[in-house]
Amino acid sequence: MPTKKVVHIKTAPAQAVLSPAQKKFNTLIKKIDAQKQLLAEWQETFERCRTDAVDKLEPLKQSMREQQTAMAHLLDQQFTANKFTKNQQEKLTHLIVELCEELLRSGDNDELKAMYNKYTASDYDTEAEEEQMMANEFMKSMLENEFGVTLDDDDFDLTNPQATAERLAEKVKQREAEAEAAAASRTQRKKSAKQLAKEAKDAEEAANVSKSIQAVYRQLTSALHPDREQDPVERERKTELMQQVTVAYGNKDLLKLLELQLAVEQIDQSKLSSLSAERLKHYNKILSDQLAELQEEVMLKEDQIRMMVQIPPFEPLSPKRLAMLLKQDLQTMQAEIKRIQQDLRQFKDVKNLKAWLKSFQLPEPDFGFDPFFDGFPPFR
Repeated sequence: MPTKKVVHIKTAPAQAVLSPAQKKFNTLIKKIDAQKQLLAEWQETFERCRTDAVDKLEPLKQSMREQQTAMAHLLDQQFTANKFTKNQQEKLTHLIVELCEELLRSGDNDELKAMYNKYTASDYDTEAEEEQMMANEFMKSMLENEFGVTLDDDDFDLTNPQATAERLAEKVKQREAEAEAAAASRTQRKKSAKQLAKEAKDAEEAANVSKSIQAVYRQLTSALHPDREQDPVERERKTELMQQVTVAYGNKDLLKLLELQLAVEQIDQSKLSSLSAERLKHYNKILSDQLAELQEEVMLKEDQIRMMVQIPPFEPLSPKRLAMLLKQDLQTMQAEIKRIQQDLRQFKDVKNLKAWLKSFQLPEPDFGFDPFFDGFPPFR
C-alpha cells in the first residue's frame, strides 16, 4: 500500500519562516486529520465492541440471569422450609428482593414478580412504573439543559437509548436550523449601509471560497477523466480516483482534494509553499469550516455512544476507555457467575446458608435513586 502523502507547507529556501497564514494552514490540516482519525477510531471501536457484546457479553448475561433466578428460588425455598431468626429473615428478604429487582429489569417474569410482591407486600408493576417516570424526567431534564433543546415524552425512552440518541441529534439539528432561519428573518429587515456592505463582502468571500474548491476540482477531473485513458488498468485506477474526487467535492473536503492532487502529482510541496496570500486565505476559510463540521460530528458520535452504553455526560470517555469498559465487564461477569455457582452448591445445605448469613451485613438504606445502570449494557 503506498504511503499517504501528507499535505503541509514547508519552509521554502527563500523564506526564513512561514507566514501566519501558512502556519494556520498547517495547523488546520493537522487538526482535521486528527478529527478524522478520531471519528474513524470511534466507529471502528464501537462496531468491534458491539460485536463482542453480542457474541461474548450477552451469553454471559443470560447465564448470569439463569444463575440468579436459581438463587432466588433456592433462597425462597429455604426461607419457607426452615426456621430463621428475625435478623436472618430480614437478610434473606433483602437478598430475595434485590435479586428479583435486578432480574425483572432484564425481562418480565410473573413468578419473580409474585416473589417480589410476597416479600415486599407491595406491587412491582406500580413501583416500576413510578421509578421509570422519575428516571425519564431526570435524564430528559439533564439532556435538555446540556443541548439546549426541548424533548417531548415520545422523544425520550430510557429503555431504547439508541432511538433516544438519534432523536436527540435530530432535535439539535432542528434547533440549529431554526436559529439560522431566525437569523435570516432578522436580516430581511431594513439594513444599514454598513450591514449591506458587509453582506456584499461576505457574499464575495463565499463566492471566492467556492471558486477555490472548484478550481482544484476542475484540475483533478481534467487529469483523471477515465474516457481519455486507453490503458484498461490505468482507466480503472482513474475511475476509482474520480469517484473519490466526486465524493470529496460534494463534501467540500478540501483536504481530501489536496491529498488527491498530491497523489496524482498535480502539485508538490513547493507549489503549496508558493500559494498566494489570497488563495491561502480562501483555503483557510474552507478548512476552518471543515474542521468545525468534523468536531461537531465527533461530538454527536460520542454523545450517541454515551446514550447507547448509558455513560453519564460528565464521565470521561474515549474509544480506548469504551473497549476497556467492555473488557472489564466480561471479566466481572465471568467472576460473578463462578461465585454464584459456588454459593448455589453451598446454600443447598441450610447450615451453610445460616453460617453465611452471620457474616452478611445489610447495606445502609438508600433513599435516592441512580438513573444510570451499572455495567456495560448490550449493544442493540
